[in-house]
Amino acid sequence: MLLAVIAAAAVAGIAISTAQRPPTPKPPPAPTPTPAPTPIPPGPISGIGFSVADDPAADQVVLFGGVDNYANTWVWSGHWILTAPEISPSGRIDAASAYDPLTQQVLLFGGRQAPVTSGPLLHDTWAWNGAVWHELDEGSGGPPPGEGASMAWDDALNEMILVTAAGNAPGGDQTWVWSGTHWVLKVHGGVAPSAFDLPMAFDPVTHSLIAEGCCYAPQSQLGALDTTWRWDGERWDQLAGTAQPLPGSSLALDPDTGHLALCNCGPTLSLPVLASWTGHTWDLMNVARLPIEPDVLLSDATTGQLLILGSAMPSNSFVAQPVHLWALSISKWEQLDAGGVNGV
Repeated sequence: MLLAVIAAAAVAGIAISTAQRPPTPKPPPAPTPTPAPTPIPPGPISGIGFSVADDPAADQVVLFGGVDNYANTWVWSGHWILTAPEISPSGRIDAASAYDPLTQQVLLFGGRQAPVTSGPLLHDTWAWNGAVWHELDEGSGGPPPGEGASMAWDDALNEMILVTAAGNAPGGDQTWVWSGTHWVLKVHGGVAPSAFDLPMAFDPVTHSLIAEGCCYAPQSQLGALDTTWRWDGERWDQLAGTAQPLPGSSLALDPDTGHLALCNCGPTLSLPVLASWTGHTWDLMNVARLPIEPDVLLSDATTGQLLILGSAMPSNSFVAQPVHLWALSISKWEQLDAGGVNGV
């Protein structure tokens, strides 16, 4: 009996000890792996349709949009920086942009929202002040929505001029003037018959805004496919006998010479790269051919250089690639963005 009592007590002790022992903790869950951050490229990567403008007030060049760069804003001020504004225009391609010296802002108009082949057409107007975007006009009652508009500041009239693409509305291109709050229509169907991304810039030689209607059909009234136009504040006047020696697609002031330079930007052709406007004729420029496929010609007021942006291969809507920046030094091209700094 004594042994039975001892055995029963031992069993009871074990049971009590087991009941008082804390439960075995469950193993902690396996940590969720943290995805590696996407590295910021050293500069913009885009296919067709990015918009670019010089911003002398902020000492920078502003690049926005384009295929695969849709809503990104990059600025160049000696190196590329990817900005992160809280508010931004929707991602788009083929928007028009230019610097407004009265407000010291870069204006951006229209384009096509992503995706590139089926996104809605846009006609909103935005302003970049060197750090942030803000919307100026949502587009109601203004220029028709669409791609391929062109914008330039007219230094003689102190006005921002916008020319919409000919296919954006019945009757062809439209020329609008920015009032400070909205666009005002000046003339309908007044320039190149099939205008799209019309090369346009202010000419200090003739003190007027010049546009180059390249390679469009049907022929103009003076019988030329490649024609030069001058804006007088009310209408476009076609200048006789000024057909340029190359199919130009981008126009900008060359600060070194004080003359407009016209570039056959786009797919490489077996023609000289640049022509210079004398005020009466276009003369070929004796400069080295570009080491890249050029997209946009740009005048940088901060450095006093003629810049060109382009890529290693022709731009298209399917291949996004690094956008490189070069400057013309006398007759040679110098790459500026080699070994660029990551954006922050």
